[in-house]
Amino acid sequence: MSERPYLHEVLLAALGVMLSGVLLFETGASAGSFRMLGATGLFILTVAVLARLDGWAQVFRVRLLLAYVATFFFYASVKDAVPALGLGTWDAWLFGVDARVFGGTTPAVWLQRWSVPWVNEVFSAAYLSFHVYLHLAMLWAVVGPREKAEAFFGQVFSAYVPGIVGYYLVPAMGPVAAYPELFTVPIEGGWVTRLNALVVESGSSTYDAFPSLHVFITLVLLGHDARANPRRFRWMVPVAVLLCVSTLVLRYHYAVDLLAGGVWFLGFRALYPRLVARWGPMRRAVTVSAPR
Repeated sequence: MSERPYLHEVLLAALGVMLSGVLLFETGASAGSFRMLGATGLFILTVAVLARLDGWAQVFRVRLLLAYVATFFFYASVKDAVPALGLGTWDAWLFGVDARVFGGTTPAVWLQRWSVPWVNEVFSAAYLSFHVYLHLAMLWAVVGPREKAEAFFGQVFSAYVPGIVGYYLVPAMGPVAAYPELFTVPIEGGWVTRLNALVVESGSSTYDAFPSLHVFITLVLLGHDARANPRRFRWMVPVAVLLCVSTLVLRYHYAVDLLAGGVWFLGFRALYPRLVARWGPMRRAVTVSAPR
């Protein structure tokens, strides 16, 4: 290869290889194991091909976007992989943690007393803002200078790897899916509420409560913007606060999921610079010495 892999490519490939191996061991020659193995192999092969073509203008942008596609695949695969591996859900344990802190229940249950259409519209918009923030920031980065684009994609899509791993360590569906009988007031609202419900229903990987990626990845985005885009950071901080609260108001998460998202962020913020410090010089050395 004329271009050493990006750190986030290595992490995504490692995730795919690990999941492929576990699925093959647990389920044998199943459709799910071959799908994971094939997708991982295709990702690695495509990275290798694009790395060879790195000298061509704009190819690096395609390569960076490939990480988004791979991440979406691994995220969506959780829905089928968790039951295929026979992993039980941790909803009872997560609910129990919340109950010990919040007087016998989880915040999503007692927040339903304020479930009125206009409140649900506001918090549905806040919940959707995660997707707007992620995708607009990603598009802004990918059309910008190479160095800034690489920094953004490297940080954000490296962060997704431990987030997805959390779904396998602690599979959970969230309060409204695990305990629908606890919610006596329906979530009603206008078109924003309906749009958010549609996005969640069509895009959820089912066992995606712990940790809250809405919290974890939003903190990663804010951490990036605090240094690279201070103006966007200032705009997004109040939105991010509403976004975090929306995960409880809309009944998707336990409070402990949000705490886990914060813990994941602190761990990632401590470890990622060290990984970059080790990986960056090696990657640059290969890039400089490689023939073109």
